[in-house]
Amino acid sequence: MTNFFHRLGNKIAGVAHRAGVKAHHAIHQGAKFVAKHADSVANIADKVGNVAGVVGKVASAALPFTAEIPGVGEVVAGAAAAGKVIERGARMTSKGARVAGKVSRGMLAAGI
Repeated sequence: MTNFFHRLGNKIAGVAHRAGVKAHHAIHQGAKFVAKHADSVANIADKVGNVAGVVGKVASAALPFTAEIPGVGEVVAGAAAAGKVIERGARMTSKGARVAGKVSRGMLAAGI
């Protein structure tokens, strides 16, 4: 009976070990991918944020002149708001990508 439990314990330990090795491999591959692409994502997000900021500022500046025109004022107001929201979202994406890149490069350097 003890031989049965011994073999069962070895089987369970082997399965757990293989699962740990696969999880480590998956995390390592993910860290490599993030380290490789994080800066590109951050740069693109910066460009999107810059363009959206310009759109928001121009639309905000044009708003007083278009407010009295039916339909046009609402569209310009929507463009101004959307530009500001997209700019903030892009800035957060850029910061998040830069942090993720630093973390993943740190993981790879530490051998995780």
